[in-house]
Amino acid sequence: MSTQSHAAEKISVALESIQSKRRIERVMEAANALLDRYAKQPDHAERLRLTFELIRRNFTGEITIDYGDLTLGSGNTAAPDGRTTFHCTFTAPGGKTGTLTAHYTAPGSMGLTDSEWLDAMRLLAGISALGVGGTVTCPE
Repeated sequence: MSTQSHAAEKISVALESIQSKRRIERVMEAANALLDRYAKQPDHAERLRLTFELIRRNFTGEITIDYGDLTLGSGNTAAPDGRTTFHCTFTAPGGKTGTLTAHYTAPGSMGLTDSEWLDAMRLLAGISALGVGGTVTCPE
């Protein structure tokens, strides 16, 4: 390997690292915005609507949230071919349960890789579960 190609490879890795950091910063900004909105909204169903809208607008249009009698989205939880699928369940006090299912095709509107998107969805699902006073179980 020549010195020039080795240097080009190092530059490429450094640029990808910077881009990845910027994508993660955008995810954190979205999560913080969601938390700010949650602080102003005590109703659990409305909190889930906020989550749904944030994810639909910024992360993927293919999302469904079910919680008790509330269903947001298409209700389609089947995994489409070639897309990354995220699914988690949450449990709230009183035995109320819910699910969040979403599908993604990289790079999406935020330019996230599949791995980054899954991490973002885990974070947002955790916030959602806390917003209804419960816990979440997500895939690894």
